[in-house]
Amino acid sequence: MYGYSAGSTTRDKGIVSSMARRAVAGEPLTMWHDGTVRRDLLHVDDVARAFRDAIPRMDALAGKRWLIGTGQGAALGPVFTRVSALVSAQTGKEPVPVVSVTPPEYAEVRDFRSVIIDSSPFRAATGWQPQVSLDEGLRLTTEFCSSGREAQLP
Repeated sequence: MYGYSAGSTTRDKGIVSSMARRAVAGEPLTMWHDGTVRRDLLHVDDVARAFRDAIPRMDALAGKRWLIGTGQGAALGPVFTRVSALVSAQTGKEPVPVVSVTPPEYAEVRDFRSVIIDSSPFRAATGWQPQVSLDEGLRLTTEFCSSGREAQLP
């Protein structure tokens, strides 16, 4: 999950927003891998819609675990490159570089594994579908960070 909604009251701690903050600050976007690690990036507005769509079906959903995601993995190298380009366009500054660096000692094995969520059971039970494309979600997130609104959050 990543991004901000109209009612956001805290900073998003996810990788997309972290990289957007770095790009706004003019810092390089660093990866602990070659950029091919994939993540299923679901925008917060789609998460809210999943909850909304679940409410009328609570009896059928109760007592089970349900995964939600886009079902697609985005390679982080191109995601970070897009974040850099979007922040550049929004601020008028040069794009920051996206670079591979040596992982820190505290890096965990899961940091190097791709994650793609199969949410087809939840989709079948609720009719929910993600609606925010990755490009739109990245644009919304970087705009929020570039505007200075994100910096005002605790």
